[in-house]
Amino acid sequence: MRKLMIIFGAIFAIVLLGIIGTVLMFWDEISIIRSITRLGGEQAFYVMDFKDGYHLDEMLEEDISSDGEMAGVLAGYISHGFYKAERETKTHIGCSTLTCMDDEGNMIWGRNFDWYDSVPIIVRATPKDGYASIATCEFANITGDSSRVPGDLASDFLAVASYYVPMDGVNEKGLSVAILEVNEGGQTIVDTDKKNITVTMAVRMLLDKAASVDEAIALLQNYDICPTGGISSHLSISDRTGRSVAVEFMDGDIKVVETPYVTNFNLYNGDITAGGVSPMRRYNLLKERYDVANGVMNVQQMKEAMETVSQKAGKWKTRWSVIYENSSELKATYFWNAHFEQGYVIGIHEKY
Repeated sequence: MRKLMIIFGAIFAIVLLGIIGTVLMFWDEISIIRSITRLGGEQAFYVMDFKDGYHLDEMLEEDISSDGEMAGVLAGYISHGFYKAERETKTHIGCSTLTCMDDEGNMIWGRNFDWYDSVPIIVRATPKDGYASIATCEFANITGDSSRVPGDLASDFLAVASYYVPMDGVNEKGLSVAILEVNEGGQTIVDTDKKNITVTMAVRMLLDKAASVDEAIALLQNYDICPTGGISSHLSISDRTGRSVAVEFMDGDIKVVETPYVTNFNLYNGDITAGGVSPMRRYNLLKERYDVANGVMNVQQMKEAMETVSQKAGKWKTRWSVIYENSSELKATYFWNAHFEQGYVIGIHEKY
């Protein structure tokens, strides 16, 4: 009996050590997954917290030129080498952004995200060596299935990858960034001696590391920026001073256009008809609103401007609208599916 107890005790100790070792190995991922909170009513959305930069510096050194490569590398980090995955996601992002100042000289920024379906995850990040940020990520870009949502263990682990697919965001320094599709194409794939990163990785890098438009441009110039999801895109970037630019990737170079409004065509070419009727219409509407207000709006006026260019019918609908205010507390106000009656305020330190 004594020997049997010793044997069972040894087995129990081995199993316990294995469990403890596994928990310690996946501690970061478990902490992130435990933070996932479902909010909203008919339009569900999710909030999750990252207390560190989740391998950002390592990712920037990986030389990643496609979503499939990014998925494979991330799968290795998330699974700690136990699983490798590869996928390519094709998305279409027909959106609008507008940058203004309020009466007190604070930047205010609005963004509509237009797509055919959506599983939004709001990622709140407080990296130790970077800037705190709130970003909106599209879970369907990771899974390729808009019917799949966080809630089971496999999906929750996939949601960790949301850190690297932000569609828009703002950081504590007042830098706002969004990805918008360029309908006429034009984002060329370049191959220099610089490291490659995808556009969504670039957004994450800027949120974590850039405090101004100038810093954002300088960071982007260190990399070859590759298309994400098989589409051409450009970035709308604004900072606390109210400076706003479109950063475009053409002819193997970065083109910077000063503009407070951005839709779905390359502004560097100077042809507002290039992206089609809808992007031109939304561009002209935002320009008109901006000019009438002389570039000065409050939150209500920004909400009305974004509602004016929202898409409420057809396949490509406005899935979310978000207004970022440059206030003392980092926060964002969200509206879902072009319904502007009720906004959800997400603060960087709020508990849900």
